Amino acid sequence: MRYALPDARDWVRAELQGYLTVLYTPFREDLSLDEEGLRHNVRATLALPGVGGLSVHSLHQEFWTLTEEERRRVTELVLDEVAGRAPVVIGCSDPSAERVVRLAAHAAAAGADLVMVWPPYYGPRSAEGVRAFYEYVAPRIPIGMLAYSTTLSELGFHLAAPQLRALLHLPTLCGVQNTTLNIAQYDEMLEAVGAEIAVATSLEEYHLHGQLAFPERAPRFLIGASRPVFCQSAARPHCAHFLAALRAGEMGAAAGHARVIGGIAQQLQSRFFARGFHHVGLFKRLAGMMGMRTGPVRPGVAPPSAREVAECEAVLRDAGLLTG
Repeated sequence: MRYALPDARDWVRAELQGYLTVLYTPFREDLSLDEEGLRHNVRATLALPGVGGLSVHSLHQEFWTLTEEERRRVTELVLDEVAGRAPVVIGCSDPSAERVVRLAAHAAAAGADLVMVWPPYYGPRSAEGVRAFYEYVAPRIPIGMLAYSTTLSELGFHLAAPQLRALLHLPTLCGVQNTTLNIAQYDEMLEAVGAEIAVATSLEEYHLHGQLAFPERAPRFLIGASRPVFCQSAARPHCAHFLAALRAGEMGAAAGHARVIGGIAQQLQSRFFARGFHHVGLFKRLAGMMGMRTGPVRPGVAPPSAREVAECEAVLRDAGLLTG
């Protein structure tokens, strides 16, 4: 951790920038963890244009298929491979508040910079219950915490702006990933809490909007982003160009790069987000095409169909991202 806990909110705003990009968990054919493959993915992801850090144990990483011991092992391997070269956010989400506390304590001890804690993703949930969940977790963890606000049906609970505002008294809460896929809700979140904590998104079009509409509040980083993996290459670094245009204040150019990225993403991913879910099996296969180590998915995660893979491969080739 690179800050004193009372300074977590200031550190997030001052130090995080660029894409905090997702990882993929590679499995061997027997479904055991491919540890060297994971280390390769850390190196390959950090080398992607525009990437400024990592977001670990996201939906893309199949964390819910891992045992608690495996989640700890993945955390340790990632942080060991990063070796302090970039900020790392470790996802500690779980329906059990006590397990979240244990995972967050482990992440902090292993060298993480922040943890991500979703609302409980299973069981009967209410605004009052979710508030109690965060109020139990936050005082018991020794590290800054990000919350997660999404309208995707796979999580099944939308942490709305008024509910997050009611949690601002928790000093370890220093940001939120807003992936509501609704620009009005993104604006509402920035208006409600953006002066106190970082309201970050994973999507260029929302990030650009935030820079234009709330220049004093919108942070300089995107979190949970997978587009740097799929929507660019070293020869066509669309995501890096997007960030460079923003830094230069060239908003028209940034918008042009965002349109290119979004056009590719629409055909690969966004069509599934519009239906409320991440097609993790397909996204993992695409990551393999782009140079990541992947392997199979574990039971419970649907593998992609041959047609889906062929369609997406054609998109990548048409975009000039696959040349071999």
